[in-house]
Amino acid sequence: MEKPDLYAVTPPVEERFKSPLSEGDGACATFAAIRNDAGDLIGVYQGDSQNPDLLGVRYTVAEFLAMAGGIDAIRTKLGL
Repeated sequence: MEKPDLYAVTPPVEERFKSPLSEGDGACATFAAIRNDAGDLIGVYQGDSQNPDLLGVRYTVAEFLAMAGGIDAIRTKLGL
C-alpha cells in the first residue's frame, strides 16, 4: 500500500489509544494500527484525542520504526 492510500483509512476513536508519554501531562497524542483486509499491520495512525475528527498523520510501518528509532537515539544522546 502506498502512503497516500493510508489516508483512506481513519481508525474509529474506540480503536485509538493515548501515547504513554502523553497520558500524564495532558498532551493528547493518540495512535492506532492501520491494517489491510487480511489483518496485516500496514501503517500507524497518529491523531489528537481532543480533536478526534482531525485527519491526523499516517505513517508507513518503516517510517514509524525509523521515527521510534530516532527518538531512542535522541534519548540516548541526552543520557536518558
